[in-house]
Amino acid sequence: MNTISLERIEIQIPSDVKQVLSKAAEINGSTLSAFLMSAAVEKARDVLQAHQHFELSETEWQFFMSVLETPPEPNNYLKAAWDDSDEEYTLVEVTEQKHSIY
Repeated sequence: MNTISLERIEIQIPSDVKQVLSKAAEINGSTLSAFLMSAAVEKARDVLQAHQHFELSETEWQFFMSVLETPPEPNNYLKAAWDDSDEEYTLVEVTEQKHSIY
């Protein structure tokens, strides 16, 4: 049986803010904790998405693809950066009108 490890986060907020949040949670049919966690996770995903995704114009996309197809020889700085990198591979998604990189 898998168990989920839970951790506690404590914050202090003005009472009027808590009242607004409590009312919103009630209307939403959830507890205040569940409402806050859901909102926080949604915001965190938005922030992460904004920093991990960007769109290119057709001109920028063509330049990007040309560099991928004919990359310059790596210099010492690039070799050092590659050695230090822990990043995962990047997924490139081509859509009809947009070129998105995640």
